[in-house]
Amino acid sequence: MTELRDYQQELLDQATDRLVPDNARVMLQLPTGGGKTHIAGALLLRRLHSGRKAAWLTHRTELADQTRRMLTDSGVSAISLKTWQPGDDAPSIPNGVVILMAQTVGRRTNSMEIWGSYRSADLLVIDEAHHATAGGWERAIRQWPGQVIGLTATPWRLSKTEGFDHLFGELICGPQISELQADSWLCQARVHIPQPQDVIRGGAIATAGDYSESGIQQANSDHPDIMTAGALRFWQSHAAERQTIIYAISQDHARNLAAVFNDAGIPAAVILSDTPPPERARAIESFSNGTVRVLVNVAVATEGFDLPDASCIVITRPTMSLALYLQMVGRGLRPKPDSKHRDCLILDLAGNSEIHGLPQEPRQWSLQPRGNDPGGDAPVIRCEECDGVSPAASHFCIVCQNPFGKDCPRCGAWQSRKRWNYETHCGQLHELVCDLCHLDAHIQAQLPVTEELRRLTYMEPELDAVLRNLLEEERRRAGGADEARKGELLSLIANRESDLTSDSLLQTFKNHIAALPEASRPKSELEEYRLFPEWENTLRQDLAVWKDELGGLESRDPDRRLIYNNARERVLRALDAQAWQTGLFPQTPPRREVPVRKPVAQNSNPAPTDISGWMSFVKLDEWGKNVPGKGIPAKPKGFRDSNGNETSVKNWVDLLIITAEWLINKREITGDKCPVKIEFMKSRYLVHTTPNHSNGQRFIKPKLLTSGLHLESDWPSKDIVRICGPLLAEFGEDPAQFHVLLD
Repeated sequence: MTELRDYQQELLDQATDRLVPDNARVMLQLPTGGGKTHIAGALLLRRLHSGRKAAWLTHRTELADQTRRMLTDSGVSAISLKTWQPGDDAPSIPNGVVILMAQTVGRRTNSMEIWGSYRSADLLVIDEAHHATAGGWERAIRQWPGQVIGLTATPWRLSKTEGFDHLFGELICGPQISELQADSWLCQARVHIPQPQDVIRGGAIATAGDYSESGIQQANSDHPDIMTAGALRFWQSHAAERQTIIYAISQDHARNLAAVFNDAGIPAAVILSDTPPPERARAIESFSNGTVRVLVNVAVATEGFDLPDASCIVITRPTMSLALYLQMVGRGLRPKPDSKHRDCLILDLAGNSEIHGLPQEPRQWSLQPRGNDPGGDAPVIRCEECDGVSPAASHFCIVCQNPFGKDCPRCGAWQSRKRWNYETHCGQLHELVCDLCHLDAHIQAQLPVTEELRRLTYMEPELDAVLRNLLEEERRRAGGADEARKGELLSLIANRESDLTSDSLLQTFKNHIAALPEASRPKSELEEYRLFPEWENTLRQDLAVWKDELGGLESRDPDRRLIYNNARERVLRALDAQAWQTGLFPQTPPRREVPVRKPVAQNSNPAPTDISGWMSFVKLDEWGKNVPGKGIPAKPKGFRDSNGNETSVKNWVDLLIITAEWLINKREITGDKCPVKIEFMKSRYLVHTTPNHSNGQRFIKPKLLTSGLHLESDWPSKDIVRICGPLLAEFGEDPAQFHVLLD
């Protein structure tokens, strides 16, 4: 019999203890490759004596034969029966186990109770117990007179409202995948995903809750070679020297994939559910000895399928099922001591890891229904340099070490690459209100970046601290009790780790004994010796629980929108209280003297004291985006510049002319810098040296400006409203300095 590993022995002991009641129903979880069958064999070896019997349910012929061999090697008397005579009770053997097909059991239990030869002391083993909720399986469990143990790597169901708690009373969980990898019981895994346009899409969801074959085919019909030639190209780029198992979408897809690989000179074979056993055995043997490089299957090489020579897994099937995803990747995680490649390369062509995370991600299993998923951002991030996949919070690619961001030069906090893209909007000032949460708070809180703010940054250094302190305070306030609990956990962990150091452990134990009631203290050194490991284990278990809780709190995503909205109001109020509001309140008239950039046709009318009804270009832009219908019901009556001077505006085109003239005077538009093309104009041009587009489009009524340039005038009113404000901001002017009055 194979000697059990430490964690296997611990799971065996737990299962033995939990199966004491006659009606015990226990589910045992252990990652694929962790040795569930070995544990079950040892459990049966303990129990099958004094005439006790056991039945083993599996749902695949190859698994039945494989299980019988493994149990026999473990010293258990086992036979495999594909079927038995209708109307008879299920076969049994004293002091042994009968391996039965779940499909046959399901048919028999539909018309009768079949466990007449089994008693309350006998054991039913459910292999791949995540299928146990199927009708035939469930009936077999409910009719069974003795104890039941279910074995699975993934106690998870597609249904969010149903779990396993109606069939099993207890769940025993083994080590995580990452723990088995750390001890070299499983190999390390690297995941690669193609570029977004090359990912196989899922399509329609079938009634069972997963993507249907036809839906996947339809979703990718616009570029069908993505599922065949695309898979070959990605494999050649990353895994050309590896023995590979490919999971296809359908039988036709599997055959097409094998044909594409064979045409490229890469030996490939197909095994399907209806492949004759001799042909399947030849394909597996050829794959094991390297004659076949690629083995393509459709849900055959998943549960219980043992191919330790596979160092690459290619997944072309999109799936909403975490269980199926882990079953597929788990086929490549078995150790490979004799292989050139000691790790497993997972080519996730369907982007499943963007839904389910990396294989080694810690997971909390439960018998209860899982409920609605929280959603949110993808749990992983893809590296543009190597296609490698890393946890979403990573600062570097775990495959090639490519950085995903950089440190903020002002506060030192790391910022992701996508956040640094805001530099094109606000230059170097984005660090000013960095809230230490890896987001650009002034963008999220809609704090405008202005010349006044830029000036105050250097003239009033305390402004920086004001903004930072308020944002950090809001972040802590949003955390609430979580922040207090994190502090408490950090203190508990530090104290416990100190207690467990070799220098102080013995003294801590003596202090523990001294604090016990007199009646509970050990009476001799031998009793102390026996008590010590139990006490130490309790301390370490507490430490592990605290660390898990702390990790959960630290990974919890804060309500950033609440933080920013609250901080924005507090920041603006603080600035207003210190007379810093100029340039920060778009609806407030300017209070400072600046060099005047007058629009053409400006008059000298003084600015009215009552500015109610005036709207800044920032607000005008927001208003323009939300105006319903084809036209705009209001007309601009006046235009005010940064010096308070007002210009009469008869229509929206005049407003666009004033804006264009201002840009020309500002020398943002010159004769040698035409035509000017602005990205947010949807590829249209504002002004030209000639009144015709280079692409042949014409002006309706070209407007000749003072500089001799022509302004396009076929802009709808709604587009003018939408564009004027961003134009001013795009070329460096404070939008708060320009206002229009609407009817």
